[in-house]
Amino acid sequence: MRMKNRLSTATLALAASLLAGGLVLAPSSQAVAQQGKLSTAVGTPLKEALDLGNKGQYAQALAKLKAAEAAPNKSAFEQFQISETYGFVYLKQKNYAAAAAAYEKSLNSGQLPAAKVQERVKQLAQLNFQNPRNLNKVIEYGNRYLKESGAKDPAMYALVGQAYQLSGNDKAAVTAVESAIRNAQAGGQRASENWLRILLKSYGALGDTAGVNRTTLNLVQLYPTKDNWRLLSGALRRQAAGDDRVAMNVYRLMAKLDLMDKPDIINEAAIVAIQAGLPAEAVALMDQGYASKSLAADDARSQRILADAKSRLAAQQPNIGRLKETAAKSTSAQDEILVGELLLSYGQVDQALAAAKRASEKGADADQVNMLRGRALVEQKNGAEARKAFSSVKGEETALVARLWGIYASRL
Repeated sequence: MRMKNRLSTATLALAASLLAGGLVLAPSSQAVAQQGKLSTAVGTPLKEALDLGNKGQYAQALAKLKAAEAAPNKSAFEQFQISETYGFVYLKQKNYAAAAAAYEKSLNSGQLPAAKVQERVKQLAQLNFQNPRNLNKVIEYGNRYLKESGAKDPAMYALVGQAYQLSGNDKAAVTAVESAIRNAQAGGQRASENWLRILLKSYGALGDTAGVNRTTLNLVQLYPTKDNWRLLSGALRRQAAGDDRVAMNVYRLMAKLDLMDKPDIINEAAIVAIQAGLPAEAVALMDQGYASKSLAADDARSQRILADAKSRLAAQQPNIGRLKETAAKSTSAQDEILVGELLLSYGQVDQALAAAKRASEKGADADQVNMLRGRALVEQKNGAEARKAFSSVKGEETALVARLWGIYASRL
């Protein structure tokens, strides 16, 4: 599945960032010569290893390091310098596991300058995330860095969160990634798309519907890609099962976003429209499916659904005037809502808005009125007023769909 692939992708290009960011602490050849703390047996091969490593001659550099390590009676400082240089060479070689082991050894030696300890802990969290991943070390060093440094580092919170998720601890993953998002926002940054996808997966694993809805909404607000809209639409369709009114508004939005590209979805949407007494809308959905070639011309089921919709459409069209008059005379606000939906399905936008106004005056459910008004205003390309209407929808079942329509309307 595409989302899993994205979630398993490292968020940091470490080879470049570590080398360019000053986190590789191996001394230069000149610095080694100036230390005055290295014996010739260690200092000479160590200097040669650094020179070879900088030239990309890694096998030869590692051979020189082995020679330095074989020197007798090494001091703690000499062993520290050897470990540092091993880490430097392995990192340039992109052997992240070996680099992490070498740098961990030098961190634990007590020889690393105090001013460099926090950055080294951070580096170890990053290195241990690389293939092969050592997730326990990522969590250990990531949390240590965040605690000891007092840093509000969004990227580190997110790295720890992804490590928790990959370890199967979705509750801890949510806590860490939510911290990443809060700290990013506090710094005037927006949350990474990958962070939101990590969060979405963990909320889903925990069965937290509110968390899923909140995260998917943020995802399409910040990154309104077709894939993200599709992800959200799929979740909404599942939640709306059994509530045709909500489901129909999901399908309508999907049609606007050109996401009605699967035969089963198109057929299902058309059936819901037919059952709602909106055959014109059903025909439009089916026609869109055939035009995009999402529906095959020889698909028998689709042909039957289209034929049924057309038959009902032919029977309904002559009666539209009578239906309008009946709704206008009726004391039932719901009759006005129904006729408003009907008129909008025929493209009679102004009359649909008039029906919504009458429905409101007759005491109709405000959410139904605002959904009808918002959709009609979208057809008029009046995004600002449409957003106002959608933002007024408050019901638990319809508010999320209305907010998504509001996001869509903001693009008009």
